[in-house]
Amino acid sequence: MEKKQQTIKWLNIFLLIINISAFATFLYMNQTQKSETSDAFNSDEYLKEVLQLTDKQFEEIMELDQKVFRNYQVLIDIQCETNFELVKELSSENPSEDELKRLTDKIGKYHTAVKRQTVTHFQNIKSVCDEDQKLLLDKLLLEMMEAGDQCEYCNKASCSRRNQLDKK
Repeated sequence: MEKKQQTIKWLNIFLLIINISAFATFLYMNQTQKSETSDAFNSDEYLKEVLQLTDKQFEEIMELDQKVFRNYQVLIDIQCETNFELVKELSSENPSEDELKRLTDKIGKYHTAVKRQTVTHFQNIKSVCDEDQKLLLDKLLLEMMEAGDQCEYCNKASCSRRNQLDKK
């Protein structure tokens, strides 16, 4: 009987330690998630700050971009799905060349569509900017698109695009 009580006592201590560990882990994970979300980068707020947009300009952009952001989500979902189809086909025992071509063409079309939405987004921004803001936006676009980084891999000794970058 005493041995049974001793076993139950140690089992209770063991369960208490597990519960305390689980509770501590829960608190830690909850705190980590809060700090990650508060530190998250908000590109819209960043643009508002860098371009010094007024509240009215910012609201106009948000209204113009509602359709753009809905389209982004649909296109990115389809692109993701297609990427998984491509991986599945590549992983199959005998991948079909026709299917691989079809999937890569489809990915290319959706990538193009996403880029077009990006263009529309920046056109929306530009449409509400004054001249000084447009200049700031041009510089920001060059930085964001890492246009200068692409010149590193170009094999041309003299290139008009490099000159454009130097002027900005």
